[in-house]
Amino acid sequence: MRHYQRWPKILLASSLLLLCLWVGWQVTTPALADVGVRPILPGGSSIQPEGETPVQMAAEKVVMTVRQATEADNAAIQLNPQSYGYPSDSAWYQAVAEVQADFTMNNPTSQAVSLVAWFPLASALEKITWEINPDESVPRIASFQVSADGSLLEVTESELPNPKGADKPLLPWASFPITFAGNQATNIHVSYLLPLQPSAKGYEMSLYYIFQTGAGWAGSIGQAELVLNLPYPASSETLMGIPAGGFNPPYMAGGPGVELPAGAVLEGNQARWTWTDFEPGPENDFAVWLIQPERWQAIQEVRQAVQADPQDPQAWLNLASLYHSVAASAYAFPMVFSNTYLPLGIEAYQKAIELMPEHPAPHAGLALLTLSPYMRDLNASEAVLQTVEAEMETARGLEAADPTLAGSAFVSSAMVEDALELYQSNLAAAQQTTETPIVDATSTPLEPTATSTAVQPTKQSPTKTPTLIPTAAPLSQGGQEMIFILLIVVGVILLVCIGLLISLRRPGQK
Repeated sequence: MRHYQRWPKILLASSLLLLCLWVGWQVTTPALADVGVRPILPGGSSIQPEGETPVQMAAEKVVMTVRQATEADNAAIQLNPQSYGYPSDSAWYQAVAEVQADFTMNNPTSQAVSLVAWFPLASALEKITWEINPDESVPRIASFQVSADGSLLEVTESELPNPKGADKPLLPWASFPITFAGNQATNIHVSYLLPLQPSAKGYEMSLYYIFQTGAGWAGSIGQAELVLNLPYPASSETLMGIPAGGFNPPYMAGGPGVELPAGAVLEGNQARWTWTDFEPGPENDFAVWLIQPERWQAIQEVRQAVQADPQDPQAWLNLASLYHSVAASAYAFPMVFSNTYLPLGIEAYQKAIELMPEHPAPHAGLALLTLSPYMRDLNASEAVLQTVEAEMETARGLEAADPTLAGSAFVSSAMVEDALELYQSNLAAAQQTTETPIVDATSTPLEPTATSTAVQPTKQSPTKTPTLIPTAAPLSQGGQEMIFILLIVVGVILLVCIGLLISLRRPGQK
């Protein structure tokens, strides 16, 4: 009878083990979202005709007013956060843009022209596979309205086939019938709420507008104007361009931004661009990075503390830490706003060293920011590496002298050592092969502690719409959970087999 007495204990222990694994999975699952698995949020767009038309777009003016997102804003965008490992009430983005777009349309013929105009409400995913989140609701533009010469038009929302395949989710479109009187201009006004795409790797967010959908109208666009009204001054500290080919749409970020699109006029809290005789193609689609409003506000508060007491060492360290968090990742890789904030961070760390020479954090931070510009191209000079190592050793010695300072610091000598090892590893790999397998460890932005502070556009059916191509994302929670469930099933089957083997043995058998 020993086998029968032992079986309940074996089953109980195994069941408890499986239960602990399952609970552990549920507890840790939300953290998986931190690796950057987020939905691709929609962008703004020009209206497009259903087919060939003689109607011309004489002028297009788009005004995007960026502001902090509210709870109501977050509720307006259709999402399924659980598919990504987030609580159902998670806020997905910090800011929205209220968009007001005006289109002046000319019908040069003597006959009235009636057609259906279309507007994409979502972005199609190209490189991010939907299979990892099959139940996801495609995020879409909210509160879409359209009027013609002051009269509201009836809008129909349709779910159309995804150009990436029948196995992909349907994509939402808005359409509305409109008649253009002969030899007259018609003014179309469109308004909607647009969420700003948060970067998965830093404290920036992207805003984009698709001009190429306007190419379906006859001729070129006489004049196109885009205006950004921002919640902070328009400058290189808050706005940055996106490299050609790096958009579609920007998602993972990583790497310094570039100059703003040509022709930018920055005045106060406004940035604007104007184009004439505009024939937009994919290369003309507009995209910029913006700093997150909360991060900008934090920087301004610490700047005020420094101005109030320029000899306060902790204020300088807090400021350096905030600059650092925007400029570089935990492994010193330069981020989107590095060109602006790296020099500011170095200057602030140097001031903190001057005022608090016995604190290890300014030395470690200075070492990381000194190395940061060379982490991608791997072209640091021997003098630069010696400076980084010297600051690292100084920080290490100060940490040993006062461990309490090391425990509360934003950065440490260990972080510098890790960054240096990564640099040397990538450099060695680059010297061994022409296809450099550089490890880009930018997935985790630094956070100051409390003590520191396409498919081309067509003129045919909207089922052949231009497709926005985001960069690839790591395996989501959905895919990882499926693997775990399979392991659970295998474990249960093994337990059942063991139970059957034991039960088949005779009570007297040894």
